[in-house]
Amino acid sequence: MRRLIHLSCALTFLLAVASIQAQTLSDCRPSPPMPPNVKPGVSDLNLTRDGKTLVVAAGDGKIRFIDLATGEVKRTLVAHTNAVYRTSFTADEKLMASSSRDQTARIWNVASGRELHQLTGFRCPVKAVAFSPKGNIIGASGNDGMLKIWDVKTGTELKRLVHRDSADIDMSTYSFVFSRDGKKIFAANGDGTISEWDVASGQEIKFWKAHESYAYRLAFSPDYKLLASFGDSVVKLWDPLTEREIRSLPLPQTAGFNSFAGAVAFSHNGKLIAASNVGIDPKQNTYGYIRAIVWNVETGAKLFTLEGHKFDVDGLIFTRDDRFLLTGSVDMTIKFWDMKTGQNSRTLTLAPANKSDH
Repeated sequence: MRRLIHLSCALTFLLAVASIQAQTLSDCRPSPPMPPNVKPGVSDLNLTRDGKTLVVAAGDGKIRFIDLATGEVKRTLVAHTNAVYRTSFTADEKLMASSSRDQTARIWNVASGRELHQLTGFRCPVKAVAFSPKGNIIGASGNDGMLKIWDVKTGTELKRLVHRDSADIDMSTYSFVFSRDGKKIFAANGDGTISEWDVASGQEIKFWKAHESYAYRLAFSPDYKLLASFGDSVVKLWDPLTEREIRSLPLPQTAGFNSFAGAVAFSHNGKLIAASNVGIDPKQNTYGYIRAIVWNVETGAKLFTLEGHKFDVDGLIFTRDDRFLLTGSVDMTIKFWDMKTGQNSRTLTLAPANKSDH
């Protein structure tokens, strides 16, 4: 079991290492090369606006476009040389961006599948990438503590935003989101804070302590009235205008196990929120639990506990009609959970991509 986790779940222990060893601009180290014949564990899920195509970022460095109805892989984009962490579309879905463990982010033409720009200058894995609402600028951030902004059309770097530079703390920027008008960026930091940045000036307007250890994921509700942060083993809902904590949604933990955050996602109607985490026995280096939880946003009531994956659940997304929650795992499977019953209704399994895929 120890060897299986080591080979198949590199993504889990990347977070584990990051939480133990400080990652800063001065001592951050690049990831080792991707091993040969690595399996396509799921690290992120995205859906096209029409809800028909599922975009899967995977640990084998490839991005798959899957027909949601049939489960057939329609296209595979190949350029990254290590695990792909996130994907993001412009509002018109003409462009897509991806971030990777290979220390780059990339911009793609969706229609042709052609890579337009490679965004570089990072010392370590690029954990997050996102377009501004207008699609004219793009941000990317990672384990070296930099949140960088580029001009989408030219690929020219515009700004570098650094929350903190310290050898004593984890200063990774694990996640970030643009405000609705695109004038601000909220970032989740390895020191447990959330930063608010002014995009035009590149200045950090303010920051507040959100989590005891680290802030790992951020997500806005569809109406932008709530900002969800996920770190340690709790999801917190904030008023982004006042930084007031509205609600805290803890994930169950087991004594003696180290718990690691996975993904967080709102339903499209804003009524549900889901998050995933794992618990690892530090003595045996084995899993104690792997789960996703679904809550009612308004009341905070826990609706479902979803279990069945073998490894980390790093991708979460609701279908466009919010009937199903999709969970994507390092175990190469994507499960469809019925939000009326909490039952697993379907499972897709990824196969390794052919070398000729493009």
